[in-house]
Amino acid sequence: MESLSLMQFFGLAGFVGYLGGFAGLQAGWIDGNGKSYSLINIISAFLVLLSLMEHFNLASALIQVSWIIIGVAGLAIRVFRVRQKNIASA
Repeated sequence: MESLSLMQFFGLAGFVGYLGGFAGLQAGWIDGNGKSYSLINIISAFLVLLSLMEHFNLASALIQVSWIIIGVAGLAIRVFRVRQKNIASA
């Protein structure tokens, strides 16, 4: 059996992150509207995207880039809302 390459390891780590995040969401351990779920998805997508450097697949790359963009946008919206709430309550 051949050993895992670094890129395959990144892809598997991303896979574990995706499944762990979704399982945590379904089990109620993670809030789907919280920062942690977004961060898990962004990091997982980034790891899978890195793994595609070894065996590129355009469709998968587009999915990962989209996931990263949506996740970062969601985090930015959360930060904006918290700042607006803090300003309004001050």
